[in-house]
Amino acid sequence: MADDSQRACLLRLQEMDAALARMELELPEDIRAVGADARRRVALWLDRLAVGAADLGQFSEAMREISGLMDALAARLLLAPWERPRGGPLAS
Repeated sequence: MADDSQRACLLRLQEMDAALARMELELPEDIRAVGADARRRVALWLDRLAVGAADLGQFSEAMREISGLMDALAARLLLAPWERPRGGPLAS
């Protein structure tokens, strides 16, 4: 992989990891394992890219899979039922 491409891929993976870390704080219990799996996959590819052991075809497929996981996580966050604080008014 060319240096510019590798840097762009590393940057994208770092952005994905940061987004997943932020999501992780809000994920309902029933989907936290999916978030952890996505972060493990991102970490795996960050390591592979760092040592120059990334195959472009495998990387592209992994990015599609990770992106799909992130889409599922975002959808779950958006569709999760909101719980009203007990004993207090609803925030507006």
